[in-house]
Amino acid sequence: MIRRFGLRVAAAGLVGLGLLGAAYALTCEPAPRVRVQWGAGVAPEQRARLERMYLLLNPRDPIPDGSIAYDLLDTSVSNIRALVGHPAVINTGDIDENVFIVPFQTEYGESWMWIAHRTPLLRDARLRTSLVALLAAMAIGGLLAMRRSVTEDTASRDR
Repeated sequence: MIRRFGLRVAAAGLVGLGLLGAAYALTCEPAPRVRVQWGAGVAPEQRARLERMYLLLNPRDPIPDGSIAYDLLDTSVSNIRALVGHPAVINTGDIDENVFIVPFQTEYGESWMWIAHRTPLLRDARLRTSLVALLAAMAIGGLLAMRRSVTEDTASRDR
């Protein structure tokens, strides 16, 4: 009974880890570099919060008009629409604001992105880390439960 339960838990953990690994391997790609021009009244704390919310990384290359270059990790239409429509954003560059996409020919940034960055809940790095830890714990715990069950069965037969 415990052996079967351990096998199921271990299998679920290993399959989950395998699926996450495959998703990463198949969808990992360089993030596009986009420009965002913030309003003059946007405080640094608010800008930092918005950068986290829209997954804008590596702020660099500010120019006098106030725009800053970023690596955009979440290229989903909903994220781009929300970014373009936010009242703190005056203008964007390298984004097609009519259809809310980043054109294919846009330069790459320095960061890498994968499908988790465009998936609700998985966008949060802490949640992804917790999920990987949980799946690993399931795999290890299930295997240990199976081993203990086999060891106990062997010991009871030897008596």
